[in-house]
Amino acid sequence: MLFTELNLKLSSLKAVEKMGFEEPSEIQEKAIPVLLEKNIDFVGQAQTGTGKTAAFVLPLLEKLDLNNKNVQSLIVSPTRELAIQIQQEIEKLSFFEPVRSMTVYGGTSVGQQIRELKRTKPQIVVGTPGRIMDFIQREVLDLSQVRYAILDEADEMLDMGFFQDIKTILSCIPEKKIWMFSATMPKEIEMLIKRFFCEPEFVRIAKKHLTNDSVEQQYVMVREENLTEALCRYLDYQKDIYGIIFTRTKIGAKELADSLAARGYATDSLHGDMSQDQRDLAMKKFKDEEVKLLVCTDVAARGIDVNDLTHVVNYELPQDNEAYVHRIGRTGRGGKEGVALSIMTPNEHRRLSQIEAITKAKVERVELPEISKIKSKLIQKNIEEIKSFVNAELEDEDLYDSFVHLFESEDKDSLVKGLFNYFYAKNLYRYKDAEKIDMRPKRPPRPVKDGFIRLFTNIGREQGFEIGDLIRMICRNTSVPGKEIGKIDFKTSFSFIEIPSKYQEEVLALSGKEYKEHTVSIQLSRNPDERPRKNYRRGGRNFDRSRSTSSRGRDNNRPRRYTNRDSQA
Repeated sequence: MLFTELNLKLSSLKAVEKMGFEEPSEIQEKAIPVLLEKNIDFVGQAQTGTGKTAAFVLPLLEKLDLNNKNVQSLIVSPTRELAIQIQQEIEKLSFFEPVRSMTVYGGTSVGQQIRELKRTKPQIVVGTPGRIMDFIQREVLDLSQVRYAILDEADEMLDMGFFQDIKTILSCIPEKKIWMFSATMPKEIEMLIKRFFCEPEFVRIAKKHLTNDSVEQQYVMVREENLTEALCRYLDYQKDIYGIIFTRTKIGAKELADSLAARGYATDSLHGDMSQDQRDLAMKKFKDEEVKLLVCTDVAARGIDVNDLTHVVNYELPQDNEAYVHRIGRTGRGGKEGVALSIMTPNEHRRLSQIEAITKAKVERVELPEISKIKSKLIQKNIEEIKSFVNAELEDEDLYDSFVHLFESEDKDSLVKGLFNYFYAKNLYRYKDAEKIDMRPKRPPRPVKDGFIRLFTNIGREQGFEIGDLIRMICRNTSVPGKEIGKIDFKTSFSFIEIPSKYQEEVLALSGKEYKEHTVSIQLSRNPDERPRKNYRRGGRNFDRSRSTSSRGRDNNRPRRYTNRDSQA
């Protein structure tokens, strides 16, 4: 199916085409028609990275009243990073429509966002639960005209302790249809559906996995501005590479292919703007190995059946993790081994664990080769290319005699020096002042102290807690002495805490209980070898957590007014 078959309005189709997408992901294909045709509550279950944002933004744009200046839709997201991504997607998909939208989240000036809210008069507000709650209490966010409440990554919001806020937010919207997207369906979410949803329609996308031992998955981490340079350095170091380079858009495929060809790589592109004759010619040159690299989009790559590919390179990760599976499956065929390299930016690092889960294989981090090694490799390639002609028969003996005559006055050292300078000017000059561009790997985690375990809890600064609150909660409700509590890594919306393993069951039993109007979640850390980097100190001395206070003299028996001034979510 193509986007043109989804009955979207022309402005949306033009925006999708401008973004370079032709084919919807599975969740988009199944959710968009349902949300377009029916005015219903909806639950979509699909893994992160499957294109869920466009699955709800595109039908939402069809339902907005563009003449209405009130907030008509509220989109709730667990983190400010995801909220910003959703806002950017709305701007792209509504490029040809006068849609007004904005994000509200913690970590920035409340006053500035309130002024922006009044000035913009958005029809769509995207925000994190904490800041939305703050705006509701300040009576600056009018939800009376909201017709569509959208909950994105609902299970993440549950894990981060936002579920009570979600219930409050939904209760503040008098008449609405609720669209929810979540990767999993724990019982708390099922209970939320029963309470707030009215006969919702479900769309579930089954998990898919790939196991292919013949494909070695790798990734390199660079900043976005260094993507092309990183690819070129990788290509320069490889020998006899024959592969496909994937981009997200057809515009990106053409631009990258032109850039690589200009730098001397035997490259061609395959994308939707090419005529059938052009596509056929590009495929013929690639299959005949006249070009060693083919840059294309996922849609354009359909139908490519080449068994001898040595590499698949993800110049850009696909919007859908399922597409990653199809991409890397194009190498390692016919019993041969292949390499799948992903060039990632720091913002995409969160996708790594999802990819490893769906492929059931480790994606190894690799470092780009040192500049000196790349130079040596390029010289070696050039020498090998020349040597391949040494024993070949002369094509034109008369011309050869004239050629030799030109160099009769030169000695061997001069000729070799001239040959080296020729190679340098042709292939090595661009590395003259080159610097390292890949990001440094994180420090290896230190093990948790013997006899201790590391726990994750959804208590953090965003919920109005401090380190002392966390310690008091544990000490007052269990038999754990404050002096025996180990390292604490106290963050914005969650924390890690180390306790002696003998108290494990007792502390885990606190999960699900209320503490200061907050439902506590405590579980074993998924990465028990990770250790907090910070040592909390006060006044230059070690912080004695057993004596700490949470609010510098605040009376803890007084009711706490909800604030979100230090929220980072």
